[in-house]
Amino acid sequence: MAIPVERWVVVGDSHVGAIRAEELTRPAVVVGVGGATAIGLRNPNSMTDAVGTFTRELLPPLAGTVPVIHLGEVDCGFVIWWRAAKYGEPVDHQLKVAIEAQLAFVDTLLSAGYSTVVLTAPSPPTIREGIDWGDVANLRREVNVPLKQRTALALEYAQRIGEGAALRGLPYIDFLSITLDPSTGVLLDDFRHPDPRDHHLHPDRMATVWAGALNALAD
Repeated sequence: MAIPVERWVVVGDSHVGAIRAEELTRPAVVVGVGGATAIGLRNPNSMTDAVGTFTRELLPPLAGTVPVIHLGEVDCGFVIWWRAAKYGEPVDHQLKVAIEAQLAFVDTLLSAGYSTVVLTAPSPPTIREGIDWGDVANLRREVNVPLKQRTALALEYAQRIGEGAALRGLPYIDFLSITLDPSTGVLLDDFRHPDPRDHHLHPDRMATVWAGALNALAD
């Protein structure tokens, strides 16, 4: 689905840091908020203030600009499981709320005047069990859920975001079909970060994936 675009504005969690503007055929502004969640988009008082940051960047609508939204890894890899353990909130309910929050933000952008918005699958969880991953692992140490189970939730998240995009006639980028090993159900080793203590994906390989996806969409 090629779309007319003069400039991208990519908003999301810290995983959007893999984008390299020089590899894109259109200019891009990349706004990453560490720890940003989809479920946090419903809360203007969240600790990260992601919804405030994204709103200030995107509204009022910018001529010739197409927003790209990349969220979900923090939800599926940590927050949903943490809330399930701490507050007893069902995982399925939290997933539904997160999806609804992200799609509501998309609808706000469309209602404001954007003709299209690009949605993406989340980055897959990377933190394996029994490995010291430094500060990020320390923050997430209360969640004792196998990587395969967290990845399965990311796949469910991606499916529902993809369905939401299709219902609205919006472009959708499925990163999980590229980065996951179908035989194991978790991240391909080729997409692991060269620094074993970094929970982000391989920066060079993901830069190429992002460029290929966005360049293919640009009309």
